[in-house]
Amino acid sequence: MTTTVDAGVRPPAPPPVARGRRRDPGAVLRRVLWHAAMVVISAGAIGPLVWMVLTSLRPQNTAFSGPLIPEKIQFSAYVFAWNELEIWRNFLNSVLITGATLVFTIVAATLAGYAFARIGFTARNLLFFVITSALFLPGVATLIPVYLELQTFGLLGSQLGLILVYTAGGVSFSLFLMRTFFEALPNELAEAARLDGASEVQIFWRVMLPLAMPGIATVAIFQMIGVWNELLFASALISEPGDQPIQPAANALIGQYSTNWPALTAAMTLSALPMVIAYVVFQRWFVAGLTAGAVKT
Repeated sequence: MTTTVDAGVRPPAPPPVARGRRRDPGAVLRRVLWHAAMVVISAGAIGPLVWMVLTSLRPQNTAFSGPLIPEKIQFSAYVFAWNELEIWRNFLNSVLITGATLVFTIVAATLAGYAFARIGFTARNLLFFVITSALFLPGVATLIPVYLELQTFGLLGSQLGLILVYTAGGVSFSLFLMRTFFEALPNELAEAARLDGASEVQIFWRVMLPLAMPGIATVAIFQMIGVWNELLFASALISEPGDQPIQPAANALIGQYSTNWPALTAAMTLSALPMVIAYVVFQRWFVAGLTAGAVKT
């Protein structure tokens, strides 16, 4: 068997060798300046946290006179704050208040957000504007009316009253977010479920709610951080130290003439640790929630 080769056909030419492109000096300079600015901003944000942790690990007499990194690391401030000051009671109070507020806010904002986004009813936009108009009112301006209202209903000084105040304050912003997320979901999914005979409750529970989980995670993180770190209402509405959350208890460690800085920073570190862990754990859902409503399908 013989093979004939067409003399007129030439083999393909090798691909040209790619030459290195010259980088734009201006682009390189802008990139370097951008990264330098990010390093400075990150250092400014992380620096106080590092100082707080290092101060909690040093002796009290070296809080401001010793080196930045303590020569002798000790955990006595954490033991003193946890056992002697019984900061664990306030820590558990914060867990209870934050958890209950989170549940109430998510349930109310999710149901109302779906109703405002998917169900048409009379004066829907007007009612939505009335509810979300609380966002334009500073929280400190409502302190005295809230104080008098809780006093009238006998809830002043109770954790239930503080939970209701936090829930009412967080529903407006959470409702605004959840309505945006439900409006961004494809309407074809709900129409297909209706054709299959699903009721409005079934559409909400089985179709829309699973798709809105990034939005719920965003609302949860925002409300968790806001409630856990709140100080003004917690100090004004609950006067009993054993019933207060951890923020007023840590703030009470600041004395008029002297302050135990290692104990104070140890209490602050304990109060900040759960929020740092929560953000690290739910970071993926938080970023997905922030970007989910950017493009409407």
